[in-house]
Amino acid sequence: MPAQTEKLQAYAGHLLDAFIALRERYAMLEPMLFDPATAKTLGSGKRSRGFFILRQSLFLSCAQDVAKLILDTDKRTPSIRNIVSALEDDALRAMFEDEYANWVVPSIEEEDDPEIVAALRRFEEQERLGKREQFREHYLEMRGIWETLSSSPAVEAFRTVRDKISAHTEIRLVIDKYNRINIDDLGIKWDDLRAIIEQMQRIVELIGYTIRNASFAWESLDHQLVRAASDFWDATITEE
Repeated sequence: MPAQTEKLQAYAGHLLDAFIALRERYAMLEPMLFDPATAKTLGSGKRSRGFFILRQSLFLSCAQDVAKLILDTDKRTPSIRNIVSALEDDALRAMFEDEYANWVVPSIEEEDDPEIVAALRRFEEQERLGKREQFREHYLEMRGIWETLSSSPAVEAFRTVRDKISAHTEIRLVIDKYNRINIDDLGIKWDDLRAIIEQMQRIVELIGYTIRNASFAWESLDHQLVRAASDFWDATITEE
């Protein structure tokens, strides 16, 4: 069982790294989708074709990552599906709960007064009970988000993008002509990608809490990515 916990902790770390890479790509794509100045300046005129190609490529890359990180079933893949599925094992989940709840007051061993030691022990036990409840709340929230993601039509559409358009370039015979599948035919909206990534971030965060007992500085990452995208696109527009 310890080997399983270590493996799952490693998967959770790899999932976080992969999700951050997705966030980085999406940060560069978002102004192309939602910033009027970027779309107006670069999406018309001499640069319009290049703008369309770059936007399409970034979108397909993000769609592939969304499908892979959420839905992949290959046991070697640190996907959300695989991690959530592993946590359904009660014994394994209990081990992570024990680790999450393990909290020690460093000053206990330095105290000589038996009453103070007893009080600290009681406080420590209350803290452990509170952390167990917190762990279970995190797990229930994780399960709820997973149920939403796994049944989402948008996520299924992203899987189609990965399987039939991006990864395998599937084509269809239409009136004696072979045409590539059009993303627009799948009913995907630009907003769908942003909404799914937001849900993914929360479940990745919860996986970090429950499996690695670790948090992540999301606000700092947000600031860095917004600045990186802004610096790039502002400079690109200025050069026009």
